[in-house]
Amino acid sequence: MFKERIETDNYVPLSFFPFVFHLVAKGSTPPRTWSSQLFANLCDCDKSQSDSRRSHPNSRHGVALAMRKWILDSINHLMADPKESDDAECGGEYFAAYLRAVHRDIYDDIDTSDEAVLLQKKYTKSLSGGRLKKHNIGKIKIPSCEEAFPEIVARYGERETLPPTENVVTPRVEVLAKILIDIWISHLFDFSLLLKIANICANETKENIVVVCYVGSAHAKAASEFFCKRLGFQRKAMVGKFDWEEDELQTLDLPSNLWNFSELFSGLCSA
Repeated sequence: MFKERIETDNYVPLSFFPFVFHLVAKGSTPPRTWSSQLFANLCDCDKSQSDSRRSHPNSRHGVALAMRKWILDSINHLMADPKESDDAECGGEYFAAYLRAVHRDIYDDIDTSDEAVLLQKKYTKSLSGGRLKKHNIGKIKIPSCEEAFPEIVARYGERETLPPTENVVTPRVEVLAKILIDIWISHLFDFSLLLKIANICANETKENIVVVCYVGSAHAKAASEFFCKRLGFQRKAMVGKFDWEEDELQTLDLPSNLWNFSELFSGLCSA
């Protein structure tokens, strides 16, 4: 599914995929993006060790490789089915956006206040047609990104034959492109977050390290899943939650152990 793009001197004119320019990490040699430099830094921590020790899963190099594989597997999984593979707690944005762009009549006639709920529903009641009218949203699927990409490119290729009044970017093509890009960008954020935490820990000499992340619920969940479930870190505090009621006040009340970090290390052996 993933192919290396052939580098040319010409700009890529496809307006839906703005990947002509990118930022370069300061001082990187060879020039790398910020996330690539973080990955290289983590791998280089074990540069002086033997190949057998560097390849060990618990080595810094091994952790960097595990992060990369985990992120790429997550991207592939979500791209294969952006609806069914979405997170049941924190997801739903792709499906809601697809409904709005492609099935606007349904979108305007149902309750879309909780996007994650839409992922689980097969039928949802109409807001205008009475109690008996329902929409079968369960049968609506989002094309995989592999299916969507040639559709996007084909539409752009038709631009010379379209009448002047018709927009090249149709709502369907636009939302498919946005979903593809967002899957990459959101996972790139997760990848960078994991790498930044790992780089900080790799440069610390103290036995106990406090890592405080202030990020959105989906990104917090990704960091917790990788470090706690895969690497055995202990999640000592969670401020906020993943599922909020519509009328619930979403304020942060920091617990005492985030004011006094020594409390985080009490009972380290407990679950």
